[in-house]
Amino acid sequence: MDLGISRTLPIVTLLILEANAACADGQVLGKWTDNSPQHAPIGALEVTTDKITLGKVTYDVTPAGAFGTGTLYAVKGLNQKADPYGCGLSHKLTYLILQPNTPDTSSLSTYLRVTFYSGPEAPKPETLGDDMWVCGAHPFARDRK
Repeated sequence: MDLGISRTLPIVTLLILEANAACADGQVLGKWTDNSPQHAPIGALEVTTDKITLGKVTYDVTPAGAFGTGTLYAVKGLNQKADPYGCGLSHKLTYLILQPNTPDTSSLSTYLRVTFYSGPEAPKPETLGDDMWVCGAHPFARDRK
C-alpha cells in the first residue's frame, strides 16, 4: 500500500465518523415529550450539544460518536447527588445512547429511544442487547418537522 494513502486513511475514516455523528446529533437535538406516561413517566427530554435533561435531572455530556443510527454521549456529571437512572456498582450513568426508533411513515411523530448505560467502557452497538451494564431504556416522541 502506498505510504501516503496509509497515512491519510485513518484521518478520512475519523472525518466520516464525525460527519455521521453530527448528522445523528441533528436528528436528536431539541425537546421531546415522554412517550410512556402511563407506565413509568420520567418527564420531558431536552438535548443540547453539551447537556441532556430528563425531567428534573440534567446530565453534562459530550458526544462520543455515532452509535448505530444514533449518537453515544459520555456523561461528565449531573445536577444532583443521586443518579435516578444509574445502576451497577457505581449507581451512576457513564453513557447515554440516543437512537431514533424505526419511523412509522403514517405517523406525524418522530420517535427516540434513550438507553441508560453505566459500564466503565463505551458500549458497542453489536453487543448492547446482551450487555449487563444497560440500566434501561425510555421512549420519547415529537412532531415531525
